[in-house]
Amino acid sequence: WFFLPWHRMYLHFFERIVRAAVIAAGGPPEFALPYWNYDKPFPGNTLPIGFRTATLPDGTANPLFLAAPRRRASVMSGGQLDPSVTSPANALGQTAFTSPAMGFGGGKVGPQHFGNFANTGALEQTPHNDIHVVVGGSGVGQCQGGFMIDPNCAALDPIFWLHHANIDRLWNVWLASGGGRVNPPDATWRNAPFVFYDESGTEITMTAEEVLDSATQLGYVYDDVPALEMAAPPPPATPEPDGPPPELVGATEEPLTLAGAPATVTVSVPADTRESVESAAAPGPGRVLVSLDDIKAQVNPGVVYGVYLNLPGEGGDLQAHHIGNVSLFGIEKMNDPDVRHEGAPGFRHIFDATAVAARLSEEGRWDPSAVTVTFAPVGVLPPPGEEAAWEGAEAREEPPPPIEIGQVSLFVA
Repeated sequence: WFFLPWHRMYLHFFERIVRAAVIAAGGPPEFALPYWNYDKPFPGNTLPIGFRTATLPDGTANPLFLAAPRRRASVMSGGQLDPSVTSPANALGQTAFTSPAMGFGGGKVGPQHFGNFANTGALEQTPHNDIHVVVGGSGVGQCQGGFMIDPNCAALDPIFWLHHANIDRLWNVWLASGGGRVNPPDATWRNAPFVFYDESGTEITMTAEEVLDSATQLGYVYDDVPALEMAAPPPPATPEPDGPPPELVGATEEPLTLAGAPATVTVSVPADTRESVESAAAPGPGRVLVSLDDIKAQVNPGVVYGVYLNLPGEGGDLQAHHIGNVSLFGIEKMNDPDVRHEGAPGFRHIFDATAVAARLSEEGRWDPSAVTVTFAPVGVLPPPGEEAAWEGAEAREEPPPPIEIGQVSLFVA
């Protein structure tokens, strides 16, 4: 749950450092970082042209340009990012910043790189993690492959900063959406200190409490976000409306290995829990959650896998059944015993499948005894009217490195 405030501080000081350099070079004193809103239609869903052009108008090398393998070749060729990796709709639909079921901002753990149960917030999963993997391509050793795919190297790619400015913008969009969306009142979240360095090299300590309102506290706004009226936090004594933890109602019995091809598993739902599954999908406050437990991989395979609930056969509408993505950004950190993280090595992803289950229920197609979860690679799309010219350049002689999902579980809340 420190993901958003920590990165806001990171952006803030980076922007100050760059602004100082711009001013020193005779540039405008009002310089501000732009953001990349990849959720827009073509060409907004492609890497900005300024990052794909090898030379500047005067013929000198463009420092924003990174050739493959530093970035994925298809992205550098102008390919479109798939809507399933660019859309923040699921994250913006979460009304709680943090929750045992699923939250916008992440689970309540101490400051750390990556973690286990419910630590990753909906916005961090998609689009944050997915964009890192799609742009970065494949990781090869320490910063030898795609920069964006490796947490240790991601900020070496200039597009990192525009990507994170967009994630920062979406935090403001979420708050402006109302409906009970507020930042955590917890003092442990608001007052945790983080150390950064400003443009003069001076060490500065900041807390989340000092960066909650980007306009009044940090002096910047986003052009398409309404002005925020920051709600006062509830008194410390106010109980948090988290509710009871989700209830496990079904699970697969064998691990699943993904190696670049689609795969489907059936979630076994015992007869005595099917009524709960049926009720959670019906109109009302119930929620249907899909959990991927004990996700392991030696390296990030450079593949984003879309996750789909009860996907029909050939010709089915993928987006109508889409509940989230698995992109494994940071799996190397989870494999490192010297890096602090909670729980055993391995990820656990939780997806809110309520909307898909509710639609299937309304259509009379929600059968608690026949719940399936499908995994399929998400590719980069060619520009409109063009063929994917990069397919040969990115063709693999061998399948991508495998990932293992220990169990696929179904929860209701």
